[in-house]
Amino acid sequence: MSNLSYKELVTKTVLEQTENSHWSYEDALKRWWINPRRDGGLRLTQMGDLEFRFAQIEYYTHDFKAKITKSYHSFMLELDRKIKCPYYIDVNKSDKSNTPYIRLYDSRISMMLNLYGDIDSYLNSIRKK
Repeated sequence: MSNLSYKELVTKTVLEQTENSHWSYEDALKRWWINPRRDGGLRLTQMGDLEFRFAQIEYYTHDFKAKITKSYHSFMLELDRKIKCPYYIDVNKSDKSNTPYIRLYDSRISMMLNLYGDIDSYLNSIRKK
């Protein structure tokens, strides 16, 4: 049995999916994730998101309208702790409204986010053990 963390396993699988990838495994771990530590969150960098889409990994995009009542950093740490799938946060620059969005690479979490209606309600429903 392998000692790979979920992040390492996902990185290895996406690399295998993109046959002509110019990334080494170590570079992919460092450059695809906002927090490259083994136990860090699953938020993707722009390069990571691009590679996931290049590998044709299914994703779901949602509006990202969060009511941040704590500090920005506390909110981002909460996202890292509670969202258990690779995700990417950005602003839609194609329209002039510059609306933020979150792209989730997991259908179950996306469905739950839809059911709760917004990211705040979804995060509040998750209890950290």
